[in-house]
Amino acid sequence: MALPVKDTMELVEQAMAVVKSRYLLCILISQRIHQLEKGAAPTIDVDPDDYTSPKTFLNLSLMEIIEGNMDLEETKGEPA
Repeated sequence: MALPVKDTMELVEQAMAVVKSRYLLCILISQRIHQLEKGAAPTIDVDPDDYTSPKTFLNLSLMEIIEGNMDLEETKGEPA
């Protein structure tokens, strides 16, 4: 389910507190979205049926970063 822009921006701010670099955040988000598009399973406890389209992958990847479930090594390889 797609969140309103305000909610998405709040997620971005929270993710920035974790990553500290907007450039690294963009890279992490981009790579994770590509993994999700290829069928990777979410790394946090969510209903997979709510995150099935590319429009929802942005929010899912932000939530994964906030939860601390993503790092640079994870984004280099193929989806788990």
